[in-house]
Amino acid sequence: MEEIRRYLFKKQDEMLQLLEGLVNIDSGSYCKEGIDACGQILHEHLRGLGFETEVITEMDYGNHIKAKRTGKGTKRLFISCHLDTVWPAGTVTKSPFRIDGGLAYGPGVGDMKGGIVVMIYALKALHDLGQETLPISVFLTGDEELGSVRGRPYIEEEARQSAWVLVMESSHLPGVIVVKRWGVGAFYLTIHGKAAHVMDMNKVGVNACRELALKILALESLSDPLSGVKVSVNLVEGGVSRQTTAPRARADIDVRVREAKQIEAIEKKIEQIAGVPFLPGIEIEFKGEFTRPPMEMNSSTEAFLRLATEVGREIGMDFQPGTKGGGSDGCFTAALGVATLDGMGPLCYDFCSDTERIEMGSLLSKTLFMAAIIQHLSKEA
Repeated sequence: MEEIRRYLFKKQDEMLQLLEGLVNIDSGSYCKEGIDACGQILHEHLRGLGFETEVITEMDYGNHIKAKRTGKGTKRLFISCHLDTVWPAGTVTKSPFRIDGGLAYGPGVGDMKGGIVVMIYALKALHDLGQETLPISVFLTGDEELGSVRGRPYIEEEARQSAWVLVMESSHLPGVIVVKRWGVGAFYLTIHGKAAHVMDMNKVGVNACRELALKILALESLSDPLSGVKVSVNLVEGGVSRQTTAPRARADIDVRVREAKQIEAIEKKIEQIAGVPFLPGIEIEFKGEFTRPPMEMNSSTEAFLRLATEVGREIGMDFQPGTKGGGSDGCFTAALGVATLDGMGPLCYDFCSDTERIEMGSLLSKTLFMAAIIQHLSKEA
């Protein structure tokens, strides 16, 4: 591993150049042009590393990149990444990539452009040093932040053909490999009332905003942190003017559960609150579903975790299993029973905030760690 360590030490400037180039492209989930531009950069990098690549074109969302490379052995490693971020167009102009005190800042630097750089340079180190690996597939989805609605079938297809999965989301704590995540549900509620001037005595309005307020309180009361259920309403719209009874209001409902067995019960409770009016004269539209199952530990993942922690010790790094609240595409692969390790990207602070940042030292250490894991898996394949 010393040869790989020395190689990566010399490539640090290159790694930062790639990271800066990716971060300084607006690639929010609705910025198709930027997502596709990032995809093209990575498409070329993967081709240069001997991968056969395919661009899967989407009309409304970002394209996906699919890449495969043959190798020794019959077992395959699947590496899961995403190209999109949560940031809207124009963010890069206001908050471009910057380095300050050993930290790299910028939109998507941790979620997950840093992880993509780790992946590219782990593969590049092994390739450039002439080390043959097991067969590897890579998928970079263009709509992960929207729930991977378009990307999910491809992710699950790759996972079913693979023995191991590495997910390049950043880690949230030092020395943690993510092996569990909460499941994610997204529900959408629209309430129709009846407009009237607030002082019109001849026409009684029905206030959709009031109905929504009552529902928000009832919905959020379903949260039970001890049992592992979180219901929150963070996006609302409603009304047409100050002096008019609101004819319409809407809300997006976020639901998290720790275990798959909790999904059915919480869905029924949410539907009961959302679908039954508190006020007379209210009409309701309600839809939604769990977009990601919880990522739960299985026997395959336990074995993969043991291998990874042993690899870490061999190169002087200590890792522990951890749980993260946010969803990832690893939820899909783990639900299929495939050995899945997540949080393989650099250490990140303040995900999805304007102070999102990664520790630059972890960019190098996690790249070394990933290269070492691939090296060990190649012996078992």
